[in-house]
Amino acid sequence: TDSSAAISTLNAGYAWMGMNVFCSAAYVLGMRKVIKKMNFKDWDTMYYNNLLTIPVLIVSSFVMEDWSGVNFSKNFPEETRNRMIIGMVYSGLAAIFISYCSAWCIRVTSSTTYSMVGALNKLPIAISGLIFFSAPVTVGSVSAIFIAFVSGIVYAIARMRQSGPRDTLPTTRPTMSASAQSSR
Repeated sequence: TDSSAAISTLNAGYAWMGMNVFCSAAYVLGMRKVIKKMNFKDWDTMYYNNLLTIPVLIVSSFVMEDWSGVNFSKNFPEETRNRMIIGMVYSGLAAIFISYCSAWCIRVTSSTTYSMVGALNKLPIAISGLIFFSAPVTVGSVSAIFIAFVSGIVYAIARMRQSGPRDTLPTTRPTMSASAQSSR
């Protein structure tokens, strides 16, 4: 029964990861299309993106959270309430900044580059999990980090080659000498 529970947990994790990949890809591709179609600037994209999430967060909060006075006092004790609220304000400002930067990145770069940057941002977290949080160091975890790192390097090299000077075919016939023309 332990192995069947472990397998079902593993499968549930893979299902969530698959849904996350699908939703993230749909979001980035859809957002890029909307930015181009509506001619949004970075501020507009960030504003409407955050505005659309507010109803979902409010409904989820009222449905899933305990809004009783006892729970409020327990989670926001009087002696630390001001510091917690200041921390929430700083966190909100950081979220706005990150949302603005994401909108800029989606507008300026390709969707693939945006996704690659997001994937590469997870590498330091994965490495710190192995070092600081006693996550098991296995062949699978180390090889996954290594493959992600190498794929980032390969992508960067491919992008540099792609944006480099291109060899173009001549659009007009080059001037030929009379002897070269006679051999044709």
